[in-house]
Amino acid sequence: MHRIGDGGSLWVWRLLILLQFVGGILSWGKEGHFATCRIAEEYLTEDAKAAVKELLPSSAGGDLASVCSWPDEIRHSYRWRWSGPLHYVDTPDFKCNYEYCRDCHDLGGNKDRCVTGAIYNYTKQLMDFNHGRYSTVEYNLTEALMFLSHFVGDVHQPLHVGFTGDEGGNTIIVHWYGRKTNLHHVWDNMIIDSALKMFYQSDLNNMIEAIQSNITDVWFNDVSSWRNCAANQTACPDPYASESINLACKFAYKDVTPGSTLKNDYFCSRLPIVEQRLAQGGVRLAATLNRIFASGPKASKMRDLNGVFALGFVLWMELALVFAPTAQGWSKEGHTMTCRIAQALLKPEVNEVVRHLLPESANGDLSSLCTWPDQIRHWYKYRWTSSLHFIDTPDNKCSFDYSRDCHDQHGQQNMCVAGAVKNFTSQLLHYKEGTSDRRYNLTEALLFLSHFMGDIHQPMHVGFTSDEGGNTIQLHWFRHKSNLHHVWDREIILTAAKDYYENDMDLLLQEIQGNFTNGVWSDDTSSWTDCADLLSCPVKYATESLNLACKWGYKGAENGAMLADDYFNSRMPIVMKRVAQGGVRLAMILNRVFSSTVVEEGFPAPA
Repeated sequence: MHRIGDGGSLWVWRLLILLQFVGGILSWGKEGHFATCRIAEEYLTEDAKAAVKELLPSSAGGDLASVCSWPDEIRHSYRWRWSGPLHYVDTPDFKCNYEYCRDCHDLGGNKDRCVTGAIYNYTKQLMDFNHGRYSTVEYNLTEALMFLSHFVGDVHQPLHVGFTGDEGGNTIIVHWYGRKTNLHHVWDNMIIDSALKMFYQSDLNNMIEAIQSNITDVWFNDVSSWRNCAANQTACPDPYASESINLACKFAYKDVTPGSTLKNDYFCSRLPIVEQRLAQGGVRLAATLNRIFASGPKASKMRDLNGVFALGFVLWMELALVFAPTAQGWSKEGHTMTCRIAQALLKPEVNEVVRHLLPESANGDLSSLCTWPDQIRHWYKYRWTSSLHFIDTPDNKCSFDYSRDCHDQHGQQNMCVAGAVKNFTSQLLHYKEGTSDRRYNLTEALLFLSHFMGDIHQPMHVGFTSDEGGNTIQLHWFRHKSNLHHVWDREIILTAAKDYYENDMDLLLQEIQGNFTNGVWSDDTSSWTDCADLLSCPVKYATESLNLACKWGYKGAENGAMLADDYFNSRMPIVMKRVAQGGVRLAMILNRVFSSTVVEEGFPAPA
């Protein structure tokens, strides 16, 4: 069995090695990994099922498939950057063969750092513990299980064992029907997505059922050979990698050159390969786990080993803000991140308008003033703005109705965060009228809009009336007293910051931007910006937040509750995504409001 590390020493995930990240390689998409793990679950023995269930985080609900994409979700975070090279193995250009000793290394030449080496490593971690060879403090077996499950999927994606020169097809730009993409992404996502739309009514479960039927029918005579490992090995990823590079040469790279348009002929001839590789990955993952846990898990020790399981995303709070019992929006860093994401996505001419509207002291940086509405809301002049930071909805209805819910405590209509986003968007639309229109302070309109776009994406800002968006739900966050609203404003962010990001906001910004530009959300961002009417879309954003508040915010968070690892781990990805959505959508609004506007020479910034 291969051992990961120099000099034969076992490589362990806790070694935080600073490695150069190779962008773009994201393995099967979420659907492919989900299918692989769902298929595997059907073929686990009772011993293996018990071990897997015991090792999974509580938030998974015993479902391995639900966390099968976790290694992709965390690979850009600072703590997990070392895992980047473990998702693939590069082979010499055009040789169409794989050799472990020659090919399994990272860009720095460190041996055993590739997808096959990772499979050997995590198999050994699980085996050694299961047979009592190591103490419970040496490995995090929850992570080992999820890494192993994911990497077995990766090694079956043919272009994860591709050529070095094109990074497994990532640098080969093609068109999939009418859409520009790259060859690697075609095999990660496009073939599966097209199949779902054309043949499976866009239902992944239908596709999985069809693959499972083929396993028991069309491929029945082959399944026993899929499961077997030579020489009684527990894991045997080398043959899987050899299969993948052969398929990459025969099917993935064939007839593809930069600029090619891939259509029906390519799709119809490659889809059976993709479906069979998903089937093989699932069957082989199950076989590997069955061999690992053949003698039964040491369940009593497993939980002690795992410690804190965290899905990576952090915002660092550098100021100890004074706690207030009313809604305060995201933390300072949450709002700053929203505005930094947005400004990076502005068109050049729109960025000029924004810089023109900002006060000189901001030096053109929108994020430097993104928390201004929180800072001035208690001033006498701006007390009227307090109700604009949130929306209260009827208790436990989990529905938002603008005409019913958007009002202040005195019943004045449109005085809520959704109304504020609509109002200040409308004001900014007057910018094009230039010096002839002095009805509005457009600097303030810009700052209010930017801030309230952050607020409306914080789920507890669209909460229940009686508990004031969680403000009156008193509980403990780990060991200290807090309230539910404060947990979502600051506690989740602060806890993650201490543990994983070394308080570096730039690392966080890079991670979020990577996730929506070419990472786990890259296929979703176009839907985030769908907005036929700028003045109606805030209703959509508020509805999303309330749904998340009901599904994630309030769930398991009663008065007196103690919220700890399970709550933190499962809610952190929600916070990350909402910050990203707020930034992307703020940029969309500003780009549309100002896209046809030219800054007039000598136009005075509003006072």
